[in-house]
Amino acid sequence: MCLLSSILLKHMFRILHFVFLSGFLCLQAQVKINWQAWSEKAFATAKKQAKPVFLDVGTEWCTACNLMEEKTYADTSVIGLINRNFIAIKADAEAQPDVGARFLEWGWPALIFLNAEGEQLYALQGNRRPEAFIEILQDFLSKYNKNELKIQNNDFFSSEPPDRSGLKEIYKKAYDQLDYYYDSLYYGWGYALKIPLYQPVELSFWLTKSKKDQRELKKAVNSLKQYSKVSDRIEGGVYFGCSSGRSWKGAQPEKRTEYQAGVMHNYAEAYQATGNAVWLKEAKLIKKYLMRSMFSAQDSLFYNSQEEYIDLKDLSKVIEPEEYFKLPENERRKYGIPPIDKTLYTDINFRLVKAFLKLYEANRDSEDLKLAVQTAEQICRKALTQQAWFKTVIANKNETTRMREIPSDSTQRTVMYLKPNAHAAVAMLQLYQFTQDSSWLDRCRQLMNVINDRLMDRANGGYFSTEQIPFSEGGKFASTKVLTENAMFSRFLLEYSDLMDDDSALLLAEKALRSVAVEKILGNEERLIADFVLAMDKLIKHHFVFTIVSASPNSSETQMLFRRVKEFYHPGKLMKIEKPGHYPDMGRPTLFICNNNLCSMPIYFSESCKKEMQDFIQKIK
Repeated sequence: MCLLSSILLKHMFRILHFVFLSGFLCLQAQVKINWQAWSEKAFATAKKQAKPVFLDVGTEWCTACNLMEEKTYADTSVIGLINRNFIAIKADAEAQPDVGARFLEWGWPALIFLNAEGEQLYALQGNRRPEAFIEILQDFLSKYNKNELKIQNNDFFSSEPPDRSGLKEIYKKAYDQLDYYYDSLYYGWGYALKIPLYQPVELSFWLTKSKKDQRELKKAVNSLKQYSKVSDRIEGGVYFGCSSGRSWKGAQPEKRTEYQAGVMHNYAEAYQATGNAVWLKEAKLIKKYLMRSMFSAQDSLFYNSQEEYIDLKDLSKVIEPEEYFKLPENERRKYGIPPIDKTLYTDINFRLVKAFLKLYEANRDSEDLKLAVQTAEQICRKALTQQAWFKTVIANKNETTRMREIPSDSTQRTVMYLKPNAHAAVAMLQLYQFTQDSSWLDRCRQLMNVINDRLMDRANGGYFSTEQIPFSEGGKFASTKVLTENAMFSRFLLEYSDLMDDDSALLLAEKALRSVAVEKILGNEERLIADFVLAMDKLIKHHFVFTIVSASPNSSETQMLFRRVKEFYHPGKLMKIEKPGHYPDMGRPTLFICNNNLCSMPIYFSESCKKEMQDFIQKIK
């Protein structure tokens, strides 16, 4: 009897211990930082409670952000310090691009300390271990309470009077700034950290033709050779992760869809510019990766990114990412696959539309055109608002909880951002040219009108990143004006202006580019200004507009001539088919090529029409 009682008591003790431990662990799991959204409400709370603001800005694909989340923000001492002394805000740089642009210089995660007015007092780049972060928090609070902290001037994005210098002078200033970062020894742009930047490559291909400068072609091709080296040679996909030094060694194998789109576009254009089939092969390798790993068959859209770390099937096996990506495909599957952020973004999918159109132009494969149209149509179905603009986040398809909450769909449909809509405008105008479907042109016009109405800076020209202004700095509204976003929308305005002969769009583009050409904005962007340089050169030199004049746009002769125009490579080419009126009726489908100064003689469909196109453009200085 005593033995039985003893056994029962032991079991009872174990059960009670288990219940207590489970409750304690559950309680621990429930204790977390009281994160708030980037909003006016959060700053109003900071003012009311007389507390500083701690802001964490990052992305879902950021490895350092993951480490901060799993280690530092799970530490009870860190949680207590932040909850007692700060209003804590967490922002997603991709879902809220105005916040991302404002704090991009601090990398991800950007750890920012602000006062209740939204003025920056202190900032850190990258993750910190709990013990180190506790010291940082305590030191900040000590100085804050003693009023020893000065406001840091990082107001690089506020509206300023435009640069009124000559256009060529602004262009030269920007080009020289970008060219300073070109690495003539190891190639690419930048020195300490290498990233496969695709925007400068596209610019170099443009300048190869507009300046007839073969040095620019070499810059593009030599850089792309390096990009192909920092890529997955088995499954495809270029690595975004910064290399550890100038020589491109040690690139972290994370794959961002934005960079797949940009570099695939570069590879396709390299094939057009050089005729070297190796570049077409590289473009198809990226396409293979996108279709196999990043394509959502359910949505007919593409996911955001793939991490570098491995989601191990067997936790007893450990392998470094660098070794994993050297393995053949069948060996990789033994370990598992890197996890994918299945968020669907508007701007990234429109970047892919543009890339698939370029691949179609180079490859002449109708599947690529079909992919571009299908992707754009799906974006319109899922992201186009009733007000004719696009929300930033299409959907969150992740099955696991994200580090950063995405603003609700109702918020996404209320708050307008320039970034996704600028990319939408550029891509849809290209869709119109390749398909001659006027519905894409109609959407472009509607979108242009809405952007001009809701985001234009009427005092100084250009466009704000968003119409949402969550706080004011020292009584002045903090309106973010981003160079890259203004450059992209200016590019659309310039292409639309030349294609549709609309001088009002040209004037808006010039005002936008001047508004961000001021030293404070331009200089802060360092090497990330290729889109701006490209837009400036388009403003100065304009495009070649290939207009097919035909009374019967769908006739076989018209379509054969149109096919020859689509196959003709020139970075400054714009295309349209129109009925006689502006141009005379020559009795058969006729091509006229015009820039802002000169038009060609009539060109008809024949075996020699490609040579006639080339001869006319070669004569233009």
